[in-house]
Amino acid sequence: MDDNARLQPRLIQRQGDLVPLHSTYEEPSTEVPQSSLNHPLQVDVQGRNVVFSLESGQAPQIGDTNVHTTGPVYNGPVYQQQITQHVTVLQTYEHAHSSSQHALDEVTQPKLPGMAPPPEEAHSSSQLPAQHNLEIETVPKLLETSSTARTQRFSVHKPLRPIEHQTNSALMSLLKHKAIEIIDEASSLADFSNRPIPTVNLAIANKPLQIDDEFQAEGHYHCREELAKVYYRPTGSITCEEMFPRAKETAQQEAERKFKPDKVEAIQCYVQKHGNVVGVVGQAGIGKTTSAKKWAMECLRGELFGETSFFFYIVIRRINFTREMTLLEFLLSTMSVEQDYTLEQEKNILNEICNDPNCVMVFDGFDEAAIESFSTEVPQPLLHSKSNAESYLKHLAGGNLLPRARKIFTSRQSQLYKLHPSYRPRFIVEILGLTSVSQDELGRQICGDRYDDIHQKLSQNRNVFAYCYVPVNFILTLVYMLNYNGDIQFVSLTRVLAFTCGQYLTTNHFRKQEGELDKLAKLAYYAFLKLEIVLRARAFEKAGIKESTADAFANTSVTKHGNLKLTILDGHKVRYFSHLIWQEFFTSFYLMIIMHLDEFENAYKQLEDDRWEMVSKFVCGICDVSVFEILEPLVPECSRKDWKQKKSLILKFIQSKTEVSSKDEILRVCSWAHESNDLAIASSVASLLPDEIDFRDSSLLPVDFENLSYVIQHRAKSLKIFDLSLNKIGNTEAASMGRCLHNVEVLLLMECEIVGEGFVKLCDGVKKLTKPMKRLDLTENKIDNTEADLLAHCVHNTEELILCKCHIRSEGFEKICDGVAKLPTPLKRLDLSHNNIGNTGAVLLSCCLYEIDELVLQECMIESEGFEKLCDGVEKLTKPLKELDLSYNKISNMGAGSLARCCQNIKILVLRECEIGSEGVEKLCDGVEKLTKPMELLDISSNSLSYESAESLARCVHNIDELKGWGNNFTEAGKNVIRSKSRGRVVFGF
Repeated sequence: MDDNARLQPRLIQRQGDLVPLHSTYEEPSTEVPQSSLNHPLQVDVQGRNVVFSLESGQAPQIGDTNVHTTGPVYNGPVYQQQITQHVTVLQTYEHAHSSSQHALDEVTQPKLPGMAPPPEEAHSSSQLPAQHNLEIETVPKLLETSSTARTQRFSVHKPLRPIEHQTNSALMSLLKHKAIEIIDEASSLADFSNRPIPTVNLAIANKPLQIDDEFQAEGHYHCREELAKVYYRPTGSITCEEMFPRAKETAQQEAERKFKPDKVEAIQCYVQKHGNVVGVVGQAGIGKTTSAKKWAMECLRGELFGETSFFFYIVIRRINFTREMTLLEFLLSTMSVEQDYTLEQEKNILNEICNDPNCVMVFDGFDEAAIESFSTEVPQPLLHSKSNAESYLKHLAGGNLLPRARKIFTSRQSQLYKLHPSYRPRFIVEILGLTSVSQDELGRQICGDRYDDIHQKLSQNRNVFAYCYVPVNFILTLVYMLNYNGDIQFVSLTRVLAFTCGQYLTTNHFRKQEGELDKLAKLAYYAFLKLEIVLRARAFEKAGIKESTADAFANTSVTKHGNLKLTILDGHKVRYFSHLIWQEFFTSFYLMIIMHLDEFENAYKQLEDDRWEMVSKFVCGICDVSVFEILEPLVPECSRKDWKQKKSLILKFIQSKTEVSSKDEILRVCSWAHESNDLAIASSVASLLPDEIDFRDSSLLPVDFENLSYVIQHRAKSLKIFDLSLNKIGNTEAASMGRCLHNVEVLLLMECEIVGEGFVKLCDGVKKLTKPMKRLDLTENKIDNTEADLLAHCVHNTEELILCKCHIRSEGFEKICDGVAKLPTPLKRLDLSHNNIGNTGAVLLSCCLYEIDELVLQECMIESEGFEKLCDGVEKLTKPLKELDLSYNKISNMGAGSLARCCQNIKILVLRECEIGSEGVEKLCDGVEKLTKPMELLDISSNSLSYESAESLARCVHNIDELKGWGNNFTEAGKNVIRSKSRGRVVFGF
């Protein structure tokens, strides 16, 4: 083959690729279509107005996903329709729709499976627009298709031959068109037929990740220190366009900490290496792939990341990890583009890619990589030598290879965070899920007028509602409820998938495939065991699965309500589960329903492995009797093996564990218990929890709150401390917490942004307690008048109430005081520090002091007049206050005089930094000197007191068990005078 022929890239026809009959060829141009913007959707993101334009006739989209990162806040469409006609780029455009704008949307916007266009558009909607204008020598023509054959698959008429073009621009164009073809493939777990779903929007929040410099072993990220780095509170918000600029900014800051200022070249290299990599993480079904596809299409249209030259969209599960190849082979083969270059030509192309700052790469599904260990280091491959796919993938993620190229990696969280720090992206975006507004929008689109009723029942069923921030979970749950008319008591994700699978097998075309589901489950299990995502024809033959059965697991209407369309297997000769969730579900199905007991005894302990997280959850879900009853009829009787014994083994396995303490362990076992809906499993898990649980600043998800609540409810004894501070607690989370408060002694909710309905749910939970909790700390949650009124009606069920920095206003403060005044037994402690209660608040407090043992009023803007009234109330008490803390208020000399006449009713008096002078101290000491019983503590630190004050204190120090006076201007002689008269402890230093 001559050099010119070698230079020509060509498409590889993968097994399963679909090519129309009578295909001919045309040379591709580098032009990428521009979208029409005639239906703008305006969204406000944290005060920032962002407009996303959607073609009014375009393929409908679903899914509004909240995102949170070590990266950005971005709004835009998430779930989008998928074309139903599978054709390659080698199509004619003679029959394209006359409106290139409409046709562009039909092709470039991915569609939901099974969403067929109206009959009059059936022929043109699956074709690329004339505007694509691929410059190919001859143009293939599609067979005309009727509206009843829109999903027809095409066969190959002629073998593919090289595109006759000899420049890198041809390769660039071919890569872009192949990327469009990959993006157009279905990626959703479930979608709808005959139901247009308008778009809802996506948001991303910024959370720069602190990367550890050392990495000890696989699973190191499980320790508390590592989790603190991974899950701390997100800050800031940015747009999608700013992802890479912010990645560079993060890399710049790290470089400046790592290198001295004079190491300019080292800093530049570090920024280039790490500033061009962005990670996108999130749990299964949250929208990682769909988001990546949308960003890819915007990039191809020139709307995102600026100018693009070489563009690679690589689905990681399709990578062959077993053979060695050059870097160019690795990149092109995963795009199904074959090349036959001389060594010199390959070097030239790879050098151009390496030096091109406009090269963009999207790697989708890092967690689906068939590699043994994500944490191990591998040698860095040489640019022009052969190596394996694992080395290329890890060093691309770490920026060590092609540092100038902009790279996006999507993955589930654990696998990306498990990467060795040398390869882990420094800037990561985490997709969080649907907001409540987006849930309502999507729910109405799916359920119509029935949504209000279903939503009400679903919101009462919080154990599954907590999962509904995940779009696919929400869709499947709604369809489940539509089929059951919303009449449910408990719903788990396992139950929803089991129901969906059962419905799937009742369709007419599938009834002839009886007895095959157990074989598919076995295939899923052994493929999962071997880290296999792609399943070839030989694997199906070995499992005894007929090709007709494999074909039956394709787009099929499975429900009588909702017109749900579902894809379990994708591809033709080479197949894979349409979503990893399906492989994990069938793996657990095989374990619990089909596998022999003796084999299960050796297999179930691997459920603790991180990679088996979802499988272990589904295994526990199948322990639910109602789920087993759904799954049992789906396989022949001979295939149902020892379910009760397996459930007993799972229970014994949980009971054999020692106490769990790390955050990830607690969350994992709680998710097992909740999914099982089994009292014995829940009680066993509850016994494993420590008495004090600290989830401060852990970015907990709604499902985490629900799982924790479910298990805590089943504890035999109460939690001593449950700290959820610095986690955002919305309505769903607050409702979850409200149900377990009877088993919590101390609940810490500092800075949790609890407002509105969430505050109502929390107070309802406190109000229903039969025994008061020891402490409720709501520090730095904004308490308006409404929230104050709610607290007033539940304050009787708290022994200590902490309301620091809650921005309580006068009306709200009045309501709280009214509630305190009506208490049957006094509050042990009321802390209102750092609220501007002023003199008015002091007057209100003076009327309810008899119901408070300890009162803390630090920095409450109380002045002399207020202290006068407050001291009047203290003076009238028949029982002394155990503590009165008035620190950081302007008490001055006059206020100190007022305290002097009531100090007999105060055991502990704290007056730090209260602007009290020598005159005020003298008045206060006159009162203390007259006490018939010593004061336990007097703290007058940081009041700039002199030697004269020392003499006054010496007169009364015999009536003070402990005196604190640091931060004053006492001379050493003055201190000695006080010490000489004291009968207790005197502290003048910190």
